[in-house]
Order: sequence, then C-alpha cells, then structure tokens
Amino acid sequence: MIKFFRKIRQDLLKENKTKKYFKYAVGEIILVVIGILIALQINNWNENRKSNAILKNYYSQIVEDLKQDYNLINSRISSLETNIKIYEDFKEDFQNQTSLKAAVIRTTKLDAPFGYLEFNSNTIKTLSTTGDIKRIPEYIRNKLITLIYIQDNVSNTAQINNEMFLKEMMNASRLGYNQTNRFIEKENFDDSYPLLNALKIEDNYREIALIVKAAFKFKNVNEVVQLNTLKGGKAYIHNLYNIINKELDGLYKSIESITYDNNSLMFLYTEGKSVDKIIAFIKQQDRESTVYNISENEINLLGYHIMNSIKQPKEALKVFRFNTEFYPDAFNTHDSYGECLLRMGDKENAIKAYKKSLELNTDNQNAIEVLSELKLEQQ
Repeated sequence: MIKFFRKIRQDLLKENKTKKYFKYAVGEIILVVIGILIALQINNWNENRKSNAILKNYYSQIVEDLKQDYNLINSRISSLETNIKIYEDFKEDFQNQTSLKAAVIRTTKLDAPFGYLEFNSNTIKTLSTTGDIKRIPEYIRNKLITLIYIQDNVSNTAQINNEMFLKEMMNASRLGYNQTNRFIEKENFDDSYPLLNALKIEDNYREIALIVKAAFKFKNVNEVVQLNTLKGGKAYIHNLYNIINKELDGLYKSIESITYDNNSLMFLYTEGKSVDKIIAFIKQQDRESTVYNISENEINLLGYHIMNSIKQPKEALKVFRFNTEFYPDAFNTHDSYGECLLRMGDKENAIKAYKKSLELNTDNQNAIEVLSELKLEQQ
C-alpha cells in the first residue's frame, strides 16, 4: 500500500504536475490524521468502557455494603427503641419501690449491653487508600466520604460510651453488684477494699442503687442520641443507595424491598401481609419442605419487630401466642409470650407463661429473675 502511494507521488512529480502533487500530499496527510484520530477515539472508547466497567463494579460493591449497613441500622434502631421503652418503664417503677434491695433488683428489667456498631465500609476505605475513589464523580464521592465520617463517629461514640458505662458498673460490682444477673451477692464483694470489708453487704444497697441508676440513665441518654443519629444515617444511606442505583440504571430493587430475604416472615410483613394472614400462611406450610423460614426464632423476630418497632403489642401478642402453639416444647417461645403479656400488664398470664418456660428449661435465668421480681412485688 505504501509503495502504491509512493508511485503515485513519483508519477506526479515526473509529469511536473506539482499542483496536483501538493493536493494529493495534503489529502494523504488528512487521511493519516483522520486515521490517527479514529484510532485515538477507539482507544479512548475502550479505555472509557474499561473505566465504566470498573466504576460499576465499585458501585455494586458499595451497594452491597449499603444494604448490609441498612439492615444493621434497622436492627439497632429496633433494639434501641426497645431499650428506651424499657428504661422509661423502669424509671417509674424504680421510684415506687419501698426498699433499696427491691430497687436494685428492679434493674434486672434493663438491658445492660451497650453494643458496638461495625459498619461495612471496606469498599469505600479501599477506594480511598488506592486512590480509585477519584474515579467516582465528585458529588457521589463527597457523599461517600460524609457517610464514612458519620459511621466512624457513631461507632467511636458508642465505644467510648460503652467503656464509661462499664466503668460505672464495675464500681457497683465492687460493692457486691453482679453484672451478669444484677442481683446482690455476698461472693461478689470485693475483698481488695479493706474499708468495705467491715461493712455488711446490705450497707451498700443505697450506693449500688445510685450508681446503677446513674449508669443506666447515662446509657439511656446516649441511646436516645444514637437512635436519632442512626435514623438520620438510615435516611442518608437510603438517599445514597438511590443515587448509586441510578448510576447503575436501576439494576437493584429499592433498598426497602431487599432489607429482608424474600423467604422471611419479615418480608411478608413489610409487603403488607397482616399478622392473621401470616399465621394462616405458616399453618399451611409443610415444615419439612417449605422454602419459607418458619423457625421459632423467625416467628419470634416478627413478634418483637411488631411489639418494639411498630408499637402494636396486641398484634405482637398474636404472634407470640401462636409461636407457643406451633412450638409448644420450645422454652423461649413461652418466655417471649410472657414478656409480651407483662408488657401489656397481664401479670397473671405472664407468670403462667414464664412458669411454663421454666418447666421446659430449668436453667432459663430470665424466667427465674422475672418470676422472682413478680413474687417480690406481691409481698
């Protein structure tokens, strides 16, 4: 091909057709330039295609992280709402106690663990470390960086508050307060404090009551703050998820619809199925072959969600009662049923449920403690 064009140029020069030669030369140059531009365009197109593929892969990884974080936050919000409600009930109950010992024992109602939060931020942090985060458009990049800041702030604050809470609980423990089951026990008394050795354990009830009450008040205040922060974080993740999903041309379903597995009872409930319909649905299932998760734990999870998050204890009671019928030999179903009854103020039937749970599992510490409290109240 090169020889062919060279021959044309030589023939034009021999024939002294200089004008035509220059026209031809210019045309040839233009063709070469066009060829180079086309090659560059193809190369750029390939590079953009590769870059977009990498970007979409990162987006997909981020979406998976966001889905897990959304579920984590939903779960924590539910737990926090439960803890806050229990603490509000405890405050009123605590003030009505006629003895310090009874007041301390009332703290068994409270949930001690503060709980850490570990978000799934590996993809975003990896992008930042490798510098690939620059591949992401600035407005999305800034949102991702803000999300990391929010998550780190929540996690670090929770950890600091947990350490402070445990420190106060340890002070109570040195006076004989058992952090495991929160009963005063002689063997818990710390012998390393000579001054306290001269005291009877009963002499510490007042100080223990004040320390424990203050510790849980501190915990409650911080849980309220964390709850509001997580609700804001949940909305932020929801918005970010939608933005990234739009970049993926709507590849994923809405984040609400993927919060629970499609074969879970929670999914059926979030899809609008009533409690009665879900119970009827469970009854129709073959336990050995159903694709749906109808385990006692799954049914319990639905009950607690309705009781604590949806704030419908009467509907939750239907779920817990059904669970005791569906799994009559499972001690935990009766324990949860008793908890819901107690929450609704039906102490008589709650006692029956807890006794049944204890009958099925004599080591059920929760049932032992609750029944002891209720017995103490009746004295």
